[in-house]
Amino acid sequence: MKRRYYFMDVLNIIATLAVIFLHTSEFAFNYEPTLRWGVAVVIQIAFIWAVPIFFMISGANLLNYRERYDTKTFFKKRLGKVLVPFLAWSLIWYIFNHFYFLNHDWGIRNFFDLLMHGQIQAVFWFFYFIIPFYFAVPFLSLITTRENKKTVLYVIAWFILGVGIVGYTHSLRATPLDSLFSNMPLIMSTGIGFFFAGWYLQQFPPAKSQKKWYALGSVLAFLFMLGLTVYMSHQAGKTINAVYSIFSIGGFFLPLGIWVYVRDALENWEPSPKMATWLKRLSGASLGVYVIHEFIIYIAENTYHLQAGSWWHIIVFPWFVWVLSIAITLALQKIPVINRLMP
Repeated sequence: MKRRYYFMDVLNIIATLAVIFLHTSEFAFNYEPTLRWGVAVVIQIAFIWAVPIFFMISGANLLNYRERYDTKTFFKKRLGKVLVPFLAWSLIWYIFNHFYFLNHDWGIRNFFDLLMHGQIQAVFWFFYFIIPFYFAVPFLSLITTRENKKTVLYVIAWFILGVGIVGYTHSLRATPLDSLFSNMPLIMSTGIGFFFAGWYLQQFPPAKSQKKWYALGSVLAFLFMLGLTVYMSHQAGKTINAVYSIFSIGGFFLPLGIWVYVRDALENWEPSPKMATWLKRLSGASLGVYVIHEFIIYIAENTYHLQAGSWWHIIVFPWFVWVLSIAITLALQKIPVINRLMP
C-alpha cells in the first residue's frame, strides 16, 4: 500500500489558497506608486509558487508510477481525473461566458477553436501543461529512476539555464527566443524542470546542512523578483509582471525552498484519523476549487461592485472565495455523476 505523505496534502491545500490570492490581487497589474499596489505585488510574488508546487507534487507522485501499476492503469486513473473535468468545465465556462458576459460569437466550431487555443478560461492554462505531461509520463518515467540521478539533474540544470535564465532574459527584453535553445528537445517545454524537481526532492531529500541553502534560495528569489518588479515597473510606468513569471530563475527556486521547509516540518507527522480524513478531503478538493473559484470572483465582483484595489478585495476576499469554493466542491463531490467532474 502506497504511503500517504501528509506534507503533500498540506502543500496542495496551501497552494490552492495561494492561487486564489493570486487571482484576487490582480490590482498589481495596474501600476501606480501606492501602498496598495505594492502590497498587491508582494502577494503576487509571495504566492507565485502555487502552480509550480502542483507540478512538483505531480512529478513526485507520478514519475515512479511503474512501481505501483502498469501504463494502462496510469492513463485510466489520470485522464479520468483530469481530462474529463477539463473538457466538461471548459464547456460549462464557455456557456457561462456566453450568457454572463454576452459573448454572442459562439457555436460548436468556435468552442473547439477556443478550447484548442486555451482561450475559454484564462486560469485553465494549468491544464495545457499538466495534460501533455501526463501523456509524456510513460517515457519520462524511464528517465526518472534512482540510477539516473545525474541524468535528472542534467535535465533540471538545462531547464534552469534555458528557461529560467535565457528564456527569462528574452521575455524581459521582449525579444524572440534564440533558435539554439528553442529547438532543444524536452528541456524547453511543459515545465519539465518542476516535475523533475518534485521527483528528485522526494527521492533524494536534501541533507540537513543543505536545507538552509534552499531556504536562502527562496528568500533571495523573492527579494530579487520583488526588487526588479518595482524597479522595472517604475521605469516603464506600467507593471512588468513578466519579472515574476514561474518560468524565471526566481520562479524556479522560490517553490523549492517552500517544498523543502514543509516536508522537513511535516514528513514524519502522523495526524489523528479525523485530521487525516479532513486533510485528504481538502486536498482532494483542489481541482474543484481551481475550476470554480473564478465563478465566485466574477459574480461577487459584479453583484456587489467590489473594487479590485480595495483592501477587502486584496486581503479578505480571497479567504471568502476559498471557503465557499471548498464548500461547493465538497457538496458536489457527494452528487452521483456530477462527482466525476470533481474528482
